[in-house]
Amino acid sequence: MSAGTSSVTADSITSFEEYNQPLMHFLAKLPQTEKIVLVGHSLGGVSVVRGSEDFPHLIAVAVYVCALMFRGGEYLQREKEMMRLDRDIAEQVEYNFGNGMEEPPTSGLMPKKIQRDFFYGTTSTLDATLASLLLRPCPVAVANMSLETTDERYGVVPRVYIKTIKDNALSLAKQEELIANSPPQKVYTLDTDHSPFFSAPEKLHSLLLEIANTYCS
Repeated sequence: MSAGTSSVTADSITSFEEYNQPLMHFLAKLPQTEKIVLVGHSLGGVSVVRGSEDFPHLIAVAVYVCALMFRGGEYLQREKEMMRLDRDIAEQVEYNFGNGMEEPPTSGLMPKKIQRDFFYGTTSTLDATLASLLLRPCPVAVANMSLETTDERYGVVPRVYIKTIKDNALSLAKQEELIANSPPQKVYTLDTDHSPFFSAPEKLHSLLLEIANTYCS
């Protein structure tokens, strides 16, 4: 919800479950005989985790592109800490107060003056400018998620992680900690920022094709 073609506003999202609703609805409608390649980027990685736990039989491989590959449960508190922005960045976030100024913020957006360095450090100026026009606020309620994974469901879905080593949004150290906590079957590396679909689309496309051919043949 509140991303892509969804018309739902970030301020109206009240829970992680609501945020995930479009993906869960899509997976629930898939034929039971089909398997898909499920790809998540950044915060979307947590949605991939939830999809893997709820629908493991439908996912040929889960791909995490500089994404939050959470395990949940006993790891969740530390994993939530990884979502916190550095203080100097957090103080610049433009918050919206959909329930009134006397209530906590309902969504936040990175201001344009730091979007380039934060998300698009190795992206061309033109693509970074266009990407900035498409950026939408993130619902704050997503951070209050509860998440539990099991070896019998999430654990049976093959996982591939794509690291981005010039990432200022999800640092390389955090990515490597996520990988160590829930080791995937394969790790790839891109010499890019947090948005390889803009900064290195051909390389990312090539990796995704390679992964699909490996796990869907």
